[in-house]
Amino acid sequence: MSARLLRPSFVAALALAAACSSDLSVTEKANCDGALQAEEDVVDAPFDADGDGFFDGNNPDCLLTYAADRLDCDDRDPEVHPGAEEVPCNGADDDCDPATEDIIDLDGDGFDSCEDCLDTDRLVNPVAIERVCNSLDDDCDPYSPDEVDIDADGYGNCSDCDDNTAQRSPGNVELDCNDIDDDCDPATLDGEDLDLDGVSACTDCNDTDANVRPGLSELCDDGVDNNCNGEIDEACELDRTGVYFLDVPTRYSCTFGLVSVNVSSFRVTDAYPTLTVASGTQPGTMVGNYSTATAFSVSNFLGGTCDEEYILVGDFDSDDSFTGTLTATFTENFAGACYDCTDQRWSVTGRR
Repeated sequence: MSARLLRPSFVAALALAAACSSDLSVTEKANCDGALQAEEDVVDAPFDADGDGFFDGNNPDCLLTYAADRLDCDDRDPEVHPGAEEVPCNGADDDCDPATEDIIDLDGDGFDSCEDCLDTDRLVNPVAIERVCNSLDDDCDPYSPDEVDIDADGYGNCSDCDDNTAQRSPGNVELDCNDIDDDCDPATLDGEDLDLDGVSACTDCNDTDANVRPGLSELCDDGVDNNCNGEIDEACELDRTGVYFLDVPTRYSCTFGLVSVNVSSFRVTDAYPTLTVASGTQPGTMVGNYSTATAFSVSNFLGGTCDEEYILVGDFDSDDSFTGTLTATFTENFAGACYDCTDQRWSVTGRR
C-alpha cells in the first residue's frame, strides 16, 4: 500500500500515537517525587548524590515531596545530613540544623571552643597564666611546661622532693642511715626498725625494745636509758623537795579581804613528772607537771561567786632555786562578787 492511498484519518491516528509515545518518555525521566521512574534504580536515587539516604534540600520537587528530616542541606557530603553529630569548629552545619551552633563558649571565659583548649574551665584559655603542677595546659600552649625536671632524673619538680639532686626521687631506693629521704617517701624509714616503734636502728639505741627510743620520757629507777640520750635515770637524780623562800613576798587583797594573797614561800613536793607546790590559803596547793627536766607549770582553782585561778609557771635554774611568774585571775559569777579584784601578775624567785 502506498502512502498516497492512506486515508487522512489513519495518518492522524499515527501522529497522535507518536505524540503520546513522546509524552510517555518525558514523564518516565527521574523526578524527586517519591516514585520509581524508568531512569531510577532506586526511588529518587539521583537526588541523593552523596548516598547518605537524604535527598537534595535545594531541589524544589524534593522540598515538596519530603519532610524536613529527610532533606539534605549539603548533598555533596555524606557526613552532613539531619541527625548527624554537629562537629564544632569545622565551618559546616553537620546536622542540617541552623540552631545547633558550630562555635560556642561553654565556660563563658570569652574564648569559644574553637580557640579554647578546655572550654569547660574558665581558668583555662589562651591568655591565662600557666600554673605549675596542676596537670592542666592553663594557657593553651603545649610549649609552656606544667613542671620542669631540673636534675633530669625523670621526675619533675611537682613529684620530686629534691629536683636539684638526681639521687633523690620517687624512683630511687631508700639507703639506710644516711639521713636522706632517697625515695621521696617520708613513710619509708631511713633504716630497719626491728621493734616497730617508728624509729629506725640508725637512731634507736635499742632497736629490740619498743619502750626505748629518742623522745620518750626517762623512767625512774629502771636502769634503762629510755630516751636514748646517753644517760640512765637522769630524771630521778634531783630532789627538789623543800621550802623555797621568795626574794620578794607576794601580797594582794581585794573584796574587803575575802581574797588575800600573802606568799613569802612555797613548799615543793617533787614527784617527777608531777609537781605539787603549796603556800597559804591563797593561792593554796597548786598541782601540775614538768614540761622539761627543769620547766614546770602548776595551778589551783578556787570556785565560788568570785572564781579565783592561780597559775605558777617557772624553771629550776639550779638544784636550789627557781624563777617564774605567778598570775591570779578573777572571774565574777555573781554581780559584785569580785568587787575591786583585778587580775594580777608577779615575777617570783624562790631559793631553798
